This record gives sequence, C-alpha cells and structure tokens, in this order.
Amino acid sequence: MKKNSIYFFCILLLTAACSKKNEPLPKGIDAVFVGSSDNKLYALNAKTGAFMWDFVTKGAVHSSPTLAIGMVIVGSSDEKVYALDIKTGAKVWEFPMEMGISSAPFVVDGTVYVGMGTTTKFTSKLYALDVVTGAKKWEFTADGLSVSSPTIVNGKVYIGGFTNLYALDAKKGTKLWEFATGSGVDSSPAVADGYVYVGSNDYNVYALETETGTKKWQFSTGGEVSSSPTVADGSVFIGSFDRKLYALDSKTGAKKWEFKTDGPVFSSPTVSNGIVYTGSNDLKLYALNAKTGVKKWESWTTNNIRSSPTVTDSVAYIGSLDGKLYAIDLQTGNKKWSFQTGGGIYSSPAVLNSAAKTYYPGVSGIQQ
Repeated sequence: MKKNSIYFFCILLLTAACSKKNEPLPKGIDAVFVGSSDNKLYALNAKTGAFMWDFVTKGAVHSSPTLAIGMVIVGSSDEKVYALDIKTGAKVWEFPMEMGISSAPFVVDGTVYVGMGTTTKFTSKLYALDVVTGAKKWEFTADGLSVSSPTIVNGKVYIGGFTNLYALDAKKGTKLWEFATGSGVDSSPAVADGYVYVGSNDYNVYALETETGTKKWQFSTGGEVSSSPTVADGSVFIGSFDRKLYALDSKTGAKKWEFKTDGPVFSSPTVSNGIVYTGSNDLKLYALNAKTGVKKWESWTTNNIRSSPTVTDSVAYIGSLDGKLYAIDLQTGNKKWSFQTGGGIYSSPAVLNSAAKTYYPGVSGIQQ
C-alpha cells in the first residue's frame, strides 16, 4: 500500500472512530439494565419487566451499568470491564483488570473511567479507556486506593480512595490534589456550584472546593457514610449507617432535616420533582418530601437494600438483596412488577426509554 493510501486509510479509521464516539443511543427501546450476584447483567423491558437478554460473567456483577454509543458498560468481580451491545447483549469489547470491579463506570467525551473496588492487594487503579475500542488511555495508581465510582466534571475526575478524595486531570490522569479523611471513602462524589461533596467512613460528610480541595465544611453523622450524596435545590441529601437520611444546606452544611429508618442507609438518594427517594437496610424504599423530610410513602421488599433508586417520569426502579429488581409507581408506592434474578442485587439500575433518554441513580441525577 502506498504512503498516500496508508495516510488516507488512517484518516478514514480516525474519522470513523470519532463518529462512533458521538453516536447517539438507539431509540425505540424501553429497557432497564441491572447486575446481580448471580454473575449476570440483565436487560429487562422497563414497562413490563419481561426478560430481554442477559450476559454471563465469571463473577458477581455489583457494578452499576452505564450506557453509551449503543452499548452497556459494566464491571464484574471477575476482574474485567465489559462493553455489550445494548440491543442484544453481545460483547463488543472487554478490558482485563487486576482486581474485581464493584464501582460504576462513568463515560464522558469518548472515555470510560472505571476503577477497582477492593483493597485485596492494597494497591488499586483507576483506568481511562477508549469507549469505542476499550484501549487504555491512562491509569492512576495509589496505595490502598479502594475506588468509589468516579464523577467527571469540567475536565476533572473526582474519586474516593482508601482514605482520600482525589481530583485528577481527566485527559492525563495526573493528580491535581487530594484530601485526606479519617477513614475509607466508599462514597462517590457529587459536584455542584464549585464544590465537591462526599461522605467518609469516618462518620462525616465533606464539602470541598473543586479547584483546590480546600474544605468548606464538614457535617458529622452517627455512623459511617458510604452512601453517595445527591445535590438538588440547595440541599445535599445523603444516608448514613446511623439509620438516617440527612438533608444538609449545600453552602453551610447545616442540617435542614433528618429522616430515621430502621436500618443503615447504604443506598444513595435520588431527587425528582421535589421528592427524594432512598432505600434502607430495613427492606424499604422511601419517598420523602425533599423540603421537609415528611414521608410520602414506603414500599417493602423482602431483604436489605444496598442498590440506589433510579427514577423516571413515573417509576422508581431499585434492586434488593432478595434478588429482585422492583418497579415502583411514583405516586402510590405500589409495585408495578418485579423480576427475580439468581442472586442479591447490589447494582443500581440504568434505564433507557424509547426516546433514547437515559436515567441513572444518585449523584445529582448523573450516576451512582
């Protein structure tokens, strides 16, 4: 092949790849995607709960799926991240890692950001992968980095680690700053109005400046905070092991209200149309008035809830350790349908409707 031919061939490939990265999600599909401890990722009809397809891995799928360019992207405890065809579940690519993945991938600007969720080897990594091919762009390594799910805003990656919150350059993976808490950071950060909010297992919720990592305020709860915060209408909503959901003033950290459940709140809250939804280890999904904390309704499952709710215009979807994914009517709290998997569901669902609109749980409505 002549030099000019090679040049134009490479340009053609580059153009095709760039076009693929900007490809929209398909229309005409009403589906909800969720992982299970039975080693599978499921695709179900979002309206009826009917089975569409599943993809089998070699480990539990606790990671929450992300949707991008016609694919479902998810991690597994089998130490791989997978990209699957959204219509069929056929594997498009996989990327091998050195540890199991329980955090959720985050996709932005043609890049998948995904990390390890374990400290088995006391060294973990965050990877940036090409969304089309799965090829590695960069990796970030830190001792004991037990990776939360990343949040990417304005060219920065915010991610919780062993005892730190890190801010990284999204293109290079270089560290911009880190903030040390008193214990592990399993909570995934939320970013709003120039501040990043995150919980820590040192019982505190922190608000830090996005540019410098300087602490603005901290709020102490009565237990570990592995729930991820959601920011809406000037409030930070977050759960704690002390069995409470808190609403805090986003500027000052002052408590606006608290709601007591009968179990630790691992679930990350989601806010929609003035209602905050959260699960609890007391087996229930709650709907509360976001301004007052007054309960609108509660809906029972038959086991603890570690999954976070995903809320569409009319339905809340949430998984339970009873192995079921539930679809709950937003107005009444009544169950529309449930689907039984073969293992407990820690994963939080992702939803795609027929107009190609996506819905995710928690973190300002972006991601778990």
